[in-house]
Order: sequence, then C-alpha cells, then structure tokens
Amino acid sequence: MPPAEATPARIAIGAHCSAAGGLWRTIERAVAIEAEAVQFFGASPRAWRPTNHKPEAYERFRELRAEAGIGQAWLHGSYLVSLAPRNEEHYEKSIASVVNALTVAARAGAEGVVLHSGSHLGRGFEAVLPEVVSAIGRILDEAPDGPFLALENAAGQQGPIGGTFGELGAILDAADSPRLRVCLDTCHTFAAGYDITTPEGMEETLEEFRREIGIEMLAVIHANDSKRELGSGRDRHENIGEGYIGFEGFRTILGEPAFAGRALLLEVPGFEGDGPDLENVQRLKRLRDEVAAS
Repeated sequence: MPPAEATPARIAIGAHCSAAGGLWRTIERAVAIEAEAVQFFGASPRAWRPTNHKPEAYERFRELRAEAGIGQAWLHGSYLVSLAPRNEEHYEKSIASVVNALTVAARAGAEGVVLHSGSHLGRGFEAVLPEVVSAIGRILDEAPDGPFLALENAAGQQGPIGGTFGELGAILDAADSPRLRVCLDTCHTFAAGYDITTPEGMEETLEEFRREIGIEMLAVIHANDSKRELGSGRDRHENIGEGYIGFEGFRTILGEPAFAGRALLLEVPGFEGDGPDLENVQRLKRLRDEVAAS
C-alpha cells in the first residue's frame, strides 16, 4: 500500500496591525480581528528616527504571540527607504533603517522584514542594480542573524525597483544571500499586468515566477484587492471583494497549491477607514473554507 499523501499546510489569514502603544499591542489587535498571522511597523514608516523598544516590550510581544497562537509575524520596512536614491545621505539612512528593522525583527522573534526597494528614478533598473545589491550586502552584514529580508514586488508606477519578477530575480541572483526572500503583493501583481484572477492567468503568472525567482523564495503574501484595473500600474489597495480582483480572484489565489503554508497579510483600507478589520479577515476565511470544500 502506498504511503498516504501529506495534507498541504493551510494558508494563514493575517493582517497588518498597529504597534501604537507598544509592540505587544500588535498581537492584541490581531487577536481582536481573528487574525492568524500579523505584520507591523517597528518604527514610524514615514520618519527616519528608530523607535527604542525596551526589552520588556519584546518579551511581552513574544509571550502574547505564543499565548494567542499567532503564526508568522513580519515587520514592514519604512516607506522612506530607497536602495538606489540620488544622494548619499538618503542611501545611508535607508541602509540604517533596514538594519534597524531587522534588529527589531530579531529581538521580537519575527520571521523577517518586508521591504519596498524604492525607485530607479528614471535611470533604469540595470543602472541601479549594483547600488541595490551593495546596499543589501551591507544591510545583511550589519543586521543580526536570523530574520529574512523579503523584497516586495512593485505595482509598476514611477520606475519602481522590482516591478517585474525578472527584476526581483536579478537582485536575488546578484545578492546571492540565503536570507533574501520575496513578498508577493496581490494588488501590485495585478497592477503590474499579471492576471491572477483566473486559474489560467495564475498558471502563467506562476510559470514566470518559478522561472525568474523560484517558488521556494516566496516567503509571504500581501492580500489586497485593487481599486484599479489589470495593468494600471497604480498601487491602490481596496477591501477584499470590493475591487477588480474581486471574490473570484481571491478564490483563485486561496486555491493555489503553491501558496500552501504561506501567510496572506491584509493591507486594506478597512470598512471604517482604519486599516484591516474583522470583516476583511472573515471574508478571506470564508473564501478559504469554500475553496477547501469544493
């Protein structure tokens, strides 16, 4: 008799939650919306100044996470970071910011840091690739061991670094570090022209992802509907089912075997305008259950 096949690990439904008031508040807010995984900022995403978290804050975060059974935990890097800016000061501040985020991740016991790599500002990807790779090398040399650095794919507007799977793959190949991974954002992917709303489109998308990056490099997924149409190049997140990806699109995403075991983290407006909420989490959970039952 052949051995029984292992049951694929279930996709976890999580959300970005505020760390205002202390890192551990992230876990409390995640529990309140029934999230199974969480993402948070370790410092203000729109300022260079790092937050000085005390040892007891990290300890409380780890304790509450364990008690709540929260799976993956990820930090999101500052929006100010660019790995190929036009001036040296911005470059150095960006490197220091990511090192700080990885330090917070290590102390909190988080899986890693999700990072927007910035824009090439019209210089072209090939021209800035050496700067990006040099920055990543310095970041990983200076940061504590452990957490991954997951580069997020971009929507395509304003010359982003990583707007195609080929660009992300080129960075990973050139940097050649076991600590580098990729975060796939559903809104950004759709806006960049990858149709992930149908089984056929998903198959084509993942064929390119496997060829250029490798599915084993996919660490985490941002689950965001899109306010704009396929290929718009615009990074405009919408609540689940309210945008152009829609419920059917998320059924396709949740039914994709390649995503098994990953966390889907919401970064949506929320129905009361205050970020991911219980309704968005429950919508994804219902779709996950429908897919599993079909």
